[in-house]
Amino acid sequence: MPEKPAESLNVYDRSGRVVGTRPRAEAGDLGLAVGAVNLLLVNAAGEVLLQKRRPDKENGGRWDKSVGGHVDAGEDFDTTVVREAGEELFGDPRSARVRLVEASGPLAGAGVDLSRDVVFRRAGVHLNLRDVRHAPQGGLRNVIYHVAAYLGRTDVPVGDLRPDHTEIDAFRYASPSEVDEMLVRGALAPNLAFLWLIHARELLDLAGGA
Repeated sequence: MPEKPAESLNVYDRSGRVVGTRPRAEAGDLGLAVGAVNLLLVNAAGEVLLQKRRPDKENGGRWDKSVGGHVDAGEDFDTTVVREAGEELFGDPRSARVRLVEASGPLAGAGVDLSRDVVFRRAGVHLNLRDVRHAPQGGLRNVIYHVAAYLGRTDVPVGDLRPDHTEIDAFRYASPSEVDEMLVRGALAPNLAFLWLIHARELLDLAGGA
């Protein structure tokens, strides 16, 4: 079989401007800033959708954000989060069940069925984050990210999700107190701990349908 081509990512300067592209491994080795998207989803009961990483992946065996991924070469943050949400939740990067809305707009607009759809908006961009990751072979790895954070709503049952099991072991909904408990005992991926501390209140406010 032909070898899979190396994943190519945007690389950025400190201000968040795209200055080129590099293979993912090369960008990491050189300490260049790459782009990432992090999406947190909450249901009507105020429970957060979490994914558990496979043991052979970075942050393996830990619970992570609802959806996450790198910004591919030539993409922007919004394009990436829609693609990644479709891939990780429904096995389809073009899924019609994934909806990104304007940051100031309502989430539950006309034609949205939260029992089958996910709807979200951008909450902000965090520049020059130094992320600490658990490497699959053991030890730690540091990467520099510009991260666009997205928050949203869904009531899709876990059994109706179609995760890529080469990346994700499982999904679950967790109450805020459960997420707090996982944080203090080290069961969360480090970047999810950051997101939870920064965005939890805004996320949980969406449980009422804001």
